[in-house]
Amino acid sequence: MAHDQLFKELCKPDVMQVGWHLAQQDSRDDFVTDPVGHADFASNLDERLRHVVEQVQTLRYRPRHLLEIDIPKSGLSVRPGNVLPIEEASLLHAIVYLLAPHLDKKLDAAVFSYRLHPEWTKKVKKRESMFREAPIEFPFLKRKTLRSISPFEAWYERWPDFEAEAIKAYTEEGYTHLTKTDITAYFENIDLRLLESQIRTLLKREEDRVLQVLFRVLEGWTRVTSTGSPIGRGIPQGNDISSFFGNLYVVPLDRALNTFCKKRDAKWFRYVDDVKVFTKSEHNAREAVFVINDALRALHLNLQGSKTEILSGESLKYELSNEDIEVVDEAIVKVRKLDPDRPFDRKMITKHLKPLASIRSRFTSGLPDSITSLDGKQNRLFRRLMTLYGKCKRNHFRRAAMTALRQLPDMRVLRKSLTYLSQLDHGTHDETLEQLFIVLETGELPFPYQAATVLETIAKLQPTDPNGVGSRIRSYALTNKQHWLVIQRALEVIVVYPYHARSALTLAKKFLRHSHPMVRRAACVLLTRSPKDQVRKHLAQLIYHADPGVNRLALYFQRFIRDKEFACQELARMRKGSKTDFAFQRNMHRLFALSATEEDAIAAETHDFAAGLPATKSGRIQWLRDSVLELTKWAKA
Repeated sequence: MAHDQLFKELCKPDVMQVGWHLAQQDSRDDFVTDPVGHADFASNLDERLRHVVEQVQTLRYRPRHLLEIDIPKSGLSVRPGNVLPIEEASLLHAIVYLLAPHLDKKLDAAVFSYRLHPEWTKKVKKRESMFREAPIEFPFLKRKTLRSISPFEAWYERWPDFEAEAIKAYTEEGYTHLTKTDITAYFENIDLRLLESQIRTLLKREEDRVLQVLFRVLEGWTRVTSTGSPIGRGIPQGNDISSFFGNLYVVPLDRALNTFCKKRDAKWFRYVDDVKVFTKSEHNAREAVFVINDALRALHLNLQGSKTEILSGESLKYELSNEDIEVVDEAIVKVRKLDPDRPFDRKMITKHLKPLASIRSRFTSGLPDSITSLDGKQNRLFRRLMTLYGKCKRNHFRRAAMTALRQLPDMRVLRKSLTYLSQLDHGTHDETLEQLFIVLETGELPFPYQAATVLETIAKLQPTDPNGVGSRIRSYALTNKQHWLVIQRALEVIVVYPYHARSALTLAKKFLRHSHPMVRRAACVLLTRSPKDQVRKHLAQLIYHADPGVNRLALYFQRFIRDKEFACQELARMRKGSKTDFAFQRNMHRLFALSATEEDAIAAETHDFAAGLPATKSGRIQWLRDSVLELTKWAKA
């Protein structure tokens, strides 16, 4: 039957493969990342996806639990962050892959978020370019420098268009007032029944089976009342899928704004839940607020009063002015190909940064007051400057970054500050490491997400003497009172620092009994740092573990130890890849699993790989390399 066509497509192996690749790409920005990047799932991908399809076809598919973590915002407020299980993420991305071409065309041109890429049709037909990847360091550079496997134009491509259209409305089209607002608790309050009804209306065709699968999964994650009754509201936050469906949910708002703008000679734009309406009078600007409010109330949503403003005159000029950010962007373009470790390039970097001195001083002078009360635009400029100065390895923002870490819990500032500190010259890392430990140990960070992100950064630092760092992490993080995310991150950091094998085994055994599945997975990764015979012994037991996330990971590690063909394929892949310290660290769990083998050929190949890596200036990375060489030297005797 015609109405089953998309469901038949969903059950095809190539479509599910698309879903997997999109899900894996999206998971790199998850609030909680998997300890091995779902490599264990990918190692037997065809069979796993076939199993998902079989369950879907026989109506036996049931969604797994979401991971949930509070994400800090300004002040001491939080928003719920969710992480999709990789099976559901693959399935839902496959569904969006099929639905998006039909639904995106229904969205108004004034909607700038999560739109299909302009070359979507060609990419789908050729089945090739959707999966080309490229590292993206500066997401606000010219589009020709960007490639993404996502079918949607990412925020860094569409947000500048959103801003450019707003500026044009004011400077060229005669609009004098701007009504700006966003939606309170947007994703948490999306009504699933209304969302399903909206999608069915937009499709104008019956695709019952695909939508049944989609909403069976989404309803499985809905919150419940104190009596256990599902409330039928809310979709997971923090992924492309929800952002796309969120776009569709507020199509009635878009229609209401279209009607209003035709009557009042106004103009509107929307980026997810950020709404802007340009008018030519104060009266119409106020009327726009009522129109938006009425449309949202019909969707069981509300305006966020604190972020609803009517701007005109100088306040509107300030809102639309991007002069400072444009100056910083120009500097980023100029320095992006320069190497801060080369003397001539360092001189050129100094030349390009000199005009920014006055902009920089706004944030680096008068601390902490200079950064504790930044408005949205200044917050964005501050983060942009840290991106630039981190790329250039310039120390100007060290104090400001540490102050921001302590004073501003906002996730974007937190991650940018820590990234900046990790990019500086290794000579600064000892002091940075000590400051980060003080922040952790004195309890200055109120949210587990903050502490976990600091630990994640410690894994990127290169201290002069890395010995003892693992023990200090253990004392701080691996206690019964700590949040599961802090424990997970701590176990992952210990994997990449010098640590005694017997102590690693003790920790791994303890936390394999933890109540949280992500802690158990991290403990299984730490197990690879145990004595070789214990690695083999415990992996042989863990393949029967009741937690599928643990037994799947144990089977994955066993393949490195026992499967010569698989091990050699993985080593060949590593040889073709990057030879940087970061790449070596990313492969640590694989290399220690390989080092636990009793197969001569696997051990010899592993030894040759480690011995053939270029010299490193990092004492921590050198210690890890030496450990791999020591564990495999018997095969070269």
